[in-house]
Amino acid sequence: MPIEGKTRREVLTEFRHAEILAAARKVFSEKGFRDATLEEIAAAAGIAKGTLYLYFENKEEIFWAAVRERLLELHARLKEVVARPGTARERLREILRVRFEMMRRDEQFKRVYFAEFGQLCGYGGPHAEEFRQLQVEAARLVAPVISQGIKDGELRPVPPLEAAMALTDLVRGTAALSFLGLHENHVDLEQFIFDLFWQGVRKGDSKGVRKGDSK
Repeated sequence: MPIEGKTRREVLTEFRHAEILAAARKVFSEKGFRDATLEEIAAAAGIAKGTLYLYFENKEEIFWAAVRERLLELHARLKEVVARPGTARERLREILRVRFEMMRRDEQFKRVYFAEFGQLCGYGGPHAEEFRQLQVEAARLVAPVISQGIKDGELRPVPPLEAAMALTDLVRGTAALSFLGLHENHVDLEQFIFDLFWQGVRKGDSKGVRKGDSK
């Protein structure tokens, strides 16, 4: 019987797929990509190793799928924020909250993302182009908020897509340094990045911004 437009088989396949990726993030975060084995991923998912090959060709493909799944979840949350009414300041602040919330609630993904993804998704890696496209897509989701802020007089006439990419880079770079222990623990990085970005793009004492308000 179809469930929300899907057959029972499709639902079970998606569920098993998600279980494998959750298990993979756990194993990769504990062992690292190089030392993790398909046997360990299968055991963590509660399935036989051979079953993995029904879903993925190799360990590299599992790794990318585990990263990609979380990035697509982030995109879905960003779409929700962008669709809400509010000022550019309010929505940009919420966009940062969503990004940091994902890293806070999924420690395994954070370890995998910052410690391991470079060799596969970074420059020259086999998934570099796919990763780049996802990053551009995320920026394109945020760019309309910046465009609307410019139109409303909140923001300076900055290039919307480039500004959105800069915000993404600020978050990723700062979070990576924090992961490496290069930031003071008492610093609220989420608020720090927002203040830094907002001061760079806001239009003086523009509409909706109080004089002297750095938040």
